Amino acid sequence: MNTIIVIVRGNVDVSPTIRNYLNAFNDLNYEVYCICSSKKSSYDQEKVKFYEIGSDNRKNPVFKLLNYYRFGRKALTIVKNIYIHNNTIIWVARIDTAFCLGMGLKKFKAILALHELHDRSPVWLYLTRRLCKYYNNIVYNEINRANIARVWHRLPFTPSVIPNKPHNHPRARNVKLKDPVLNRLINNIKKNKKILLYQGSLLKDRNIEPLVKASLQFGEKYVLVLMGRDCDNRIESLQKINPELVHIDWITPPDHLFITSHAHICTAFYDFDCLNSIYCAPNKIWEYSGFGIPVLGQAIPGLLNTIGASDAGLCVNIDDTDKITEAIHSIDNDYDVFSKNATRFYDSTNFLFLVQQALDKVR
Repeated sequence: MNTIIVIVRGNVDVSPTIRNYLNAFNDLNYEVYCICSSKKSSYDQEKVKFYEIGSDNRKNPVFKLLNYYRFGRKALTIVKNIYIHNNTIIWVARIDTAFCLGMGLKKFKAILALHELHDRSPVWLYLTRRLCKYYNNIVYNEINRANIARVWHRLPFTPSVIPNKPHNHPRARNVKLKDPVLNRLINNIKKNKKILLYQGSLLKDRNIEPLVKASLQFGEKYVLVLMGRDCDNRIESLQKINPELVHIDWITPPDHLFITSHAHICTAFYDFDCLNSIYCAPNKIWEYSGFGIPVLGQAIPGLLNTIGASDAGLCVNIDDTDKITEAIHSIDNDYDVFSKNATRFYDSTNFLFLVQQALDKVR
């Protein structure tokens, strides 16, 4: 049986992408091992065999470097203890994990899956260039990121591109929520209004005030729901702009999709702060479109070339309250067409096929 060893520094449950790949490897009939710092959710131990190394979350730079080193040493020891044969592939998630491992995998068939460009992080950029050479294939989640990386890191090949499309998606709208309190909250909103959902970062670097102001213009029809961690304590000030705004805290994937399934329109907001942002590769657009939910997004290449090109929503200047309001009215007036296009966009990509293609390149 073919074997794949996934290595990821950190908690497996934080990233939907990691869970996505674990499920895909199972469905491709691989024997799957996962070496990680920790996990919270329960997994079928028959499908994935986990090795939890643990982590030290102290932010002191010295302890942080020691934590990287210890994770790498322990992970490599576990790899060597797992029976390695010619059909074994090692899948390393993110550049921070690759940094822990150094050149330790250069004798193995290994793939490095990079989730970000890190163009605002010179240290990670430098480390990416130094470490890519130890891997037989590189994976990115967006085509422009892959081609930019080939140039930056002087790669002899273009990395594989696998979008962040969920491998397993509920698809059905209006899924009943596991949490009875949240279930009541959503049902109460939907008695008289529709949900406009913002799902993601609520940090101060995300300019969502124009969206909140725009939501006042259609308060009779929609309720704006912000879903995510309020680390910068912004909700109170945003509710002063629109007292009807509803906040739902971060929910562990994939359960957050149950909330998403109740939305009428969803948003994908990004800034022009770096290449990684304008060539974004959000899970969100696939999560939304899997339900046939139209998307309101920023007018940047990563969304114009996906949601915009597929007519699965509209991309506008999200700093302009009037443009946001106009786009929501346009989507609402032609909702069925946008919804069908969103479903068509989701169905246009075969995630499992792309994963197998990436794996085949190292055989």
